[in-house]
Amino acid sequence: MPMERITIAPGDMGGQPCIRDLQIKFWDVYRDLAFRGMTADSVLQRYPQLERDDLSAVREYAVHLIQSRTHDEFTGRPILSREALKEGRYYKGRCRNATTARWNAQENCFYYWQEKFGRIFIETIRFPTEAEEVWWDVFDVVEELLNPKFEIPFGREAVFCGNPDDLYEYDVEMWSRPRPKG
Repeated sequence: MPMERITIAPGDMGGQPCIRDLQIKFWDVYRDLAFRGMTADSVLQRYPQLERDDLSAVREYAVHLIQSRTHDEFTGRPILSREALKEGRYYKGRCRNATTARWNAQENCFYYWQEKFGRIFIETIRFPTEAEEVWWDVFDVVEELLNPKFEIPFGREAVFCGNPDDLYEYDVEMWSRPRPKG
């Protein structure tokens, strides 16, 4: 089983998941593949101790982590289950590019506005446990948003007509770690 290649030793590497007890952290390899867009060959070149099966283990372990989460790692808030989502409703949550999205049950995805290079356009994103490809971004839903300040239509040809600042209304809340009590 590929995931057995991911090891966690409490006194080693700060208790971080590593690959085959090597001093190579799972998260470093995952970030190279997922966020830096490195190819498998590039990653193997960067970490010559790794084998191609290690990359399969990284993917499998990432899927396991995403699908087994119950709380958002930044806010500590519970992630709503897919069953709790209702067609056409707006939700507050977090992905790399948005903190407000609208659930489309028929298409099994969220729609959200993205601002990039001075343009605002519609994008879609999956629910965390629906990710077929672990390198894709997912939307972690934490609560229904009852009074959104802008509309999110189900169509890629839509034109944004709201205040662009409203797109970022929940960014600080959704990207902040909770303060310790006491």
